[in-house]
Amino acid sequence: MVLITEIEDRKIVKPYLGGWRNKITGDKYLNAASQTGPPPKNISWHDCCSIGVQTVETKDGTTQSSRNKITQMWRTNCNVSNAKDKYMTAKCYVTYDEIKWRLDLDGNARIIQKNYRVYRLLKYLKKCARKYREIMNECKRYQEERIIMYRKRYEQELLRKINPRSRTDFDMLYELIERWRRDRTKEINARYFKATQRAENCFVLEKTVKMFNVLDKFKQSIREEYKTRKRVKFLRINSKSIQWHGYKSKLIEMITLKNQKARQYLSIYDSLNQNNMTVDDRLELLKMLKKSLQFHICISAFDLIYLLDQEIMLLSRGIQNLSLEYLRKRILCDYLKFVAVSATCSCTNINRGFKKDPQCEEFREPLEIKMIFCGSCRRILPYHRFSPHSGLKKLTTCASCTTLRERSYCQVNYDPYIFILNHLRAEEKRRRCFSALAFMMQPRDIYHLVNNIWHGHSIISKQLDIHLLRLVRYNNHVEWSPWNCILLTEEEVEIHYRINDLTKVYSKALLHQILLKHLTAKNYFKRLSYFDRRFRESSRFYVIQDRKDYVPFTKGIDLEGYEF
Repeated sequence: MVLITEIEDRKIVKPYLGGWRNKITGDKYLNAASQTGPPPKNISWHDCCSIGVQTVETKDGTTQSSRNKITQMWRTNCNVSNAKDKYMTAKCYVTYDEIKWRLDLDGNARIIQKNYRVYRLLKYLKKCARKYREIMNECKRYQEERIIMYRKRYEQELLRKINPRSRTDFDMLYELIERWRRDRTKEINARYFKATQRAENCFVLEKTVKMFNVLDKFKQSIREEYKTRKRVKFLRINSKSIQWHGYKSKLIEMITLKNQKARQYLSIYDSLNQNNMTVDDRLELLKMLKKSLQFHICISAFDLIYLLDQEIMLLSRGIQNLSLEYLRKRILCDYLKFVAVSATCSCTNINRGFKKDPQCEEFREPLEIKMIFCGSCRRILPYHRFSPHSGLKKLTTCASCTTLRERSYCQVNYDPYIFILNHLRAEEKRRRCFSALAFMMQPRDIYHLVNNIWHGHSIISKQLDIHLLRLVRYNNHVEWSPWNCILLTEEEVEIHYRINDLTKVYSKALLHQILLKHLTAKNYFKRLSYFDRRFRESSRFYVIQDRKDYVPFTKGIDLEGYEF
């Protein structure tokens, strides 16, 4: 009998609930819940934690952090308080007005405002004090600069009196001598009787004549210097390069062969004119000059060679320099005469033919085109030798004759008036005026305007020092003219220019005086208005104003035009 048995596999299919694998050995560990029977139905899978069964032992415990709190009992009369607790008790009711009065916000705001105003006032006072110190330092520096300027001007006047060089310097000395003679005569007439007066007047006359003789000696020396410069003037003019304004007003300069030749002649002349050369250097120079003249057969060359041979012979025999003074002057004069005719002499133009004009290389001064006949000295002179002024209708007397005629009856020093005129022209040029009146005025006109119309003193402070006075605009917004000017000091000028309405500052009597002086000046200088109108109509004032080589007229300053 065969017994057939069947084995029923009743193992349950356990779900995979996860596990762990050892990285080193590779062994796999499954959750414990998967190795036991099925879990009871009343236990959820979330409460199962089987990781501690296979890994570590865990212990459960509870902790609580410390905190401050009141310990309360079941009894109502037992309460253990905390140290940090606050006990608040109700006080009496306070109204808003009482709180406002107790806090006093308005009073505190007033204190803050008062202190802030004091702080702002102190800050403003410090700022004003600093500004005041700066202004005082600037005023002090300005006064020091003005004192230095006056001192330099005084020193310059002393140097000009010690060593006069121009006509204005001699006018200053003549005026000084005349003032000394007048003061001395007045003192003699006040202190002595007639007999003593005559003796003292004779002494004063002799001393005056001696001083005039000393001035004449100075004039003679300056006249000789001027004649020497005039002789060589043609050579200095031809040695200057030719200049003109090209593209975009750029200055172009060209040195021609004629300029180079003139400079070479000028260097030889300067060497001949030196007095501190040794005998050997002088002999070498004379021999070199004589050798350069051996190809010339003109008379001027022969005369110069003859004089050179004389000096060479005398120097070789040991003659002193003082004995050769007149001979050297003759050599200089003959040398200049030879240079003047060297370009046109026959010995240098033999092979030229008619291809080139020899007069183009001639050394000469530019010809004066505008010439005037002087009715006093009977000479025909150029324009720059005449001294015009507003009282003239026609130029008939040169500056030298005018000076001699004025010196016979009065001695006037125009130097301070020239300074006033130059200051006036500089101020008008700075203001870019379009009137030619300030540039037509001459020192003689300024002298008449200051002394005869404004009476030689400031209209406000009555200051008599002519070196402190300035002729400025009366109406600051109108161009200067003799009928729109006022005579003031430098300090008064600065204040005058800051006044907007003159009628509110100056009195009626002062304004009336100024008006009368303006009418007098307009009547005296009425010819100037006519010339100014001609300049404006023809638009020719740019000839005076815009020229780069324009120099204000100063009588006697240019030594090249000096003449007594």
